[in-house]
Amino acid sequence: MEDKILIYSYRRCPFAMRVRIALHEKKLPFEVVEEDLKNFSEKLRSLHPEAKVPLLIHGSRVIYESAIITEYVDDLPSSEPRLMPSGAGEKAEVRLWTYWCNHQFKTDLDRFKYGTSRFPEAECVGAKERLMVHLGKLETQLSQSHWLVGKSFSLAEVHIFPFVRQLSRIQPVPEFLSQFKAVSKWRDEISQRPSVTATLTL
Repeated sequence: MEDKILIYSYRRCPFAMRVRIALHEKKLPFEVVEEDLKNFSEKLRSLHPEAKVPLLIHGSRVIYESAIITEYVDDLPSSEPRLMPSGAGEKAEVRLWTYWCNHQFKTDLDRFKYGTSRFPEAECVGAKERLMVHLGKLETQLSQSHWLVGKSFSLAEVHIFPFVRQLSRIQPVPEFLSQFKAVSKWRDEISQRPSVTATLTL
């Protein structure tokens, strides 16, 4: 691939982790500009209408929104393995899991993690219970199948794993996590993938 890939990132941001994991899975070389979330660079502000990470530059292309970036990376010519399933139905499943993660799981994770220090009290009520329902959804799927979609690691894992990891790193560790054995096994297995260990050390 002739044009270099440059990503604006923040190493602890789960959305940015998605992109780095995908790039490592595809074994595509890339450079990182590490951003300060409290003081984004002027360059990033000029490129992203909302000044957020991650943002990817590839040649003349500027792409943002993590799930759009990972699909773009997956579609690059001659890059393997493919992380998006080939079938229309399974592609839709991946995108539905991603939508669920972005709009439901993450929403309640944030309210559980940060509580009233960041959100109105009314929005935090029941966050733990809703989070357990979300984990139950993952548990049901992962009790029936090794992976979330199809028979191999996919963008569903790439998109959801960073947030499950974020939940498991809350201190003290939420006691209810021990109830979800299949989720914990899935998280631990993905944590050992070379793409993830490389992402976490970058």
